[in-house]
Amino acid sequence: MSYNATSAPLLEVKHLGRRFALPRAGLFQPAGALQALSDVSFTLQPGKSLGIVGESGSGKSTLARLVMALDTPTEGQVVFQGVDVHQTHGPALRQLRSGFQMVFQDPYGSLDPRQKVLAIVTEPIRTLQYASGGRSEWHERAALAMSEVGLRTADLDKYPHEFSGGQRQRIAIARALITRPALIVADEPVSALDVSVQAQVLNLMMDLQDRYGLSYLFVSHDLAVVNLMCDDVLVLQSGRVVENGSAQQIFQHAEHPYTRKLLAAIPGQQTSFFQQESP
Repeated sequence: MSYNATSAPLLEVKHLGRRFALPRAGLFQPAGALQALSDVSFTLQPGKSLGIVGESGSGKSTLARLVMALDTPTEGQVVFQGVDVHQTHGPALRQLRSGFQMVFQDPYGSLDPRQKVLAIVTEPIRTLQYASGGRSEWHERAALAMSEVGLRTADLDKYPHEFSGGQRQRIAIARALITRPALIVADEPVSALDVSVQAQVLNLMMDLQDRYGLSYLFVSHDLAVVNLMCDDVLVLQSGRVVENGSAQQIFQHAEHPYTRKLLAAIPGQQTSFFQQESP
């Protein structure tokens, strides 16, 4: 499969905000609100990777959910391939969703333990009505996706508990690949894995990007991983962008004190490990 790269941005996030209502503190007290995101803007070009970093509670996962149209913004826009995601509904949204898929943090929690891998991997094309050829086409597409992540066709007949954590995340990546997306939103995709397995999964993701021109929106608290994976970096603090630039600029010449604090927390041994494991 291949993806067409153009000069136009693949993804544009414009002044995005998300506010959550809080319960009343008392009977006569006004309801409060939590501003999870405020005025977040960025662009992502085809074939590139953008790292979203920040501490827990900084708004990273909220941003990922808004990009995936799993939640609705209070203000702002998410524009994918020129289309406003949150102004698109029904069949048009299903068709648009085939172009962006998600890989979640917990490879076991994101896979239904009651389903075999074939049903899990083909869920997007069945749900989005992306394939019309029935079971034979579903199986063919699933077998191809499994081979792309280094697993066997025979594994389609197994259940998630029969695999290791790294293999389960490969299954999750295969599920994301099956619609031939241009964008994968990866929300802490390796944080639940052992360090040695992390390197294998990250190398797989980079290989897939090189092979198919994928773009990644890579959400992580681990700056060593972001330094390995991403072309550009956006730093969130309390739901606001405090720094945004190329990975080289952020990692070598960070300007904001919060960014420098995050960089200072990177274990030197872990950073050197990922540099050695990268191809």
